[in-house]
Amino acid sequence: MKPIPPSENIFRRMTWLTLVVTIVLTTGLGGAVTSAEVGMAYPTWPNLNGWSLFNFFYADIAEQFGIGASLEHTHRQAGTLLGLLSIFLFVVAWRPNLRESYPNLRRLAAINLILVIVQGLLGAFRVLGNVQVVAIFHAIGAQAIVVCLVALLKNSRTRPAPANSPMTLRVQLWSLVGLFLLFLNLLAAASLRHKLAAFSGHLVLALLTTGVLMYAVRLSFQASQNAQGLRTDAKRLLHFLGAQVALGIATWFFILGPLASNFENDQNRFLVQNILATSHLVVGMCVMGAAAALFLESRKSLRYSPNQV
Repeated sequence: MKPIPPSENIFRRMTWLTLVVTIVLTTGLGGAVTSAEVGMAYPTWPNLNGWSLFNFFYADIAEQFGIGASLEHTHRQAGTLLGLLSIFLFVVAWRPNLRESYPNLRRLAAINLILVIVQGLLGAFRVLGNVQVVAIFHAIGAQAIVVCLVALLKNSRTRPAPANSPMTLRVQLWSLVGLFLLFLNLLAAASLRHKLAAFSGHLVLALLTTGVLMYAVRLSFQASQNAQGLRTDAKRLLHFLGAQVALGIATWFFILGPLASNFENDQNRFLVQNILATSHLVVGMCVMGAAAALFLESRKSLRYSPNQV
């Protein structure tokens, strides 16, 4: 394999950074805002009750408006950081060497930037109109961004594709089905977090999604010996699925189950439930990214033979 040029390395690292910011900061803080029910801490946008978006005096904000206001403020700042990183990716994707070696990067970087802009506008409409339905779409918008960033990573580096085989075709099919179910499940979870849906719908979709993705993982392990990329992505997906199932069980026990009332005071209950629910959301986004990586890897092997890469 040829050495990776510096510009390609920088692009991949910045894409990884953008992905981490999307999952950990933007989505994680957004989930914490929803759990704390402070999404309307500021009814104004883009300013914050007269305060600048770029104000970093969090203690002063908390003193004047409450801790929840500081949390919402940090979430908006994380969204701004995501926007700046997405602009950087879009500009770098037009560099001559990347444009010639990876023609898909320009389109994917443009789509990612558009998705981030739409996500920001949804956040604005949610605040200005205080509409819960818009809040749900805002909650799931990050999923599309994660999938797009994973596609950028997959298309920003050339490596040998696994051998085309009927087993790889089955991996592609079932990982795609799993992605579709995962979107539905995260939509149900977002509706549940905003108190607009029942837990039963989320549970049924979670069990179905987990079963389908586990089957896709099994198919990946059964693929040909040349499918190292498939197995690597499948292992990563398996690890995230295990963590997500464990967090889902713990979240149910402490929020809806027998341990929901097993707290000394409301503050402890709030902290535990908020941490579990937010962690469950963040790992769910990691599952989305890993499932997208598995699908894209299988798709790549069906488009190109090893001799073409």
